[in-house]
Amino acid sequence: MTLKLLGILALLALIPGCGAAPESFRDQPLSALEMKGLKIFQREPCYSACHVTTLAVPAANSPAGFVPDLRKTPRHPRDWYLAYFVDPRAVLPFTFMPSFAHLTGDDADALIAFLQRLNRDVKIVKPEPVASNEIPGVPKNGAVYRAGQIVYGTYCLGCHGVSGNGGGTVGHLLSPEPRDFTDGAWMSKQSENYLFSVIAVGKPNTAMPGFKDLLTPLQRVEVLRYLEYFADPVSRERVEVGVGGQGNEN
Repeated sequence: MTLKLLGILALLALIPGCGAAPESFRDQPLSALEMKGLKIFQREPCYSACHVTTLAVPAANSPAGFVPDLRKTPRHPRDWYLAYFVDPRAVLPFTFMPSFAHLTGDDADALIAFLQRLNRDVKIVKPEPVASNEIPGVPKNGAVYRAGQIVYGTYCLGCHGVSGNGGGTVGHLLSPEPRDFTDGAWMSKQSENYLFSVIAVGKPNTAMPGFKDLLTPLQRVEVLRYLEYFADPVSRERVEVGVGGQGNEN
């Protein structure tokens, strides 16, 4: 099947009342803003080069890293999309998505409205503290610190920054701003059971996404251990210079 034919099928699928329209389009036509976003989506490479296939053909079992079915991706607020348009790899490091920083503010808002319409029926999951036995038991030592540092540098750096204070490359685009992990008073009030859940499922009404499909439970607890050092600079300095690097860091 040619790309041109796939494009036609996708376009038909996106027009309410024509063919097998996506479920979210059957109950209510696209708004004017969403229709404008659809036209931008078709105009830009996101449609012509990538997402045309997953909008035309359901991708229920797409392999990891494949172009996602935008009708099934997690829901995100406007600021997440803005950051993703400006610097995609600061938000999702292994994405093939090109930058759309050239879009005007109005065009970006329209495209966001269309994308949010696509997955509006996806359930929002709120983080709830998990049972302690769901969190892999790992010591707080140099090896775990280094493992968590790798995970953090790969998935968290773009928003939360090198220092963990929310000053990442796209942090200024987000509202509320990314969490400041150097805030010892705030960190001391959070249980690991809750923070582990936030890393897994994200936090509604913020740009914080969930990583349960990207990170194993072990990786999630390793990055959690790493985050804890931001609020404890003395212990962080000790582990970074190798003092007690192979033992417990209390």
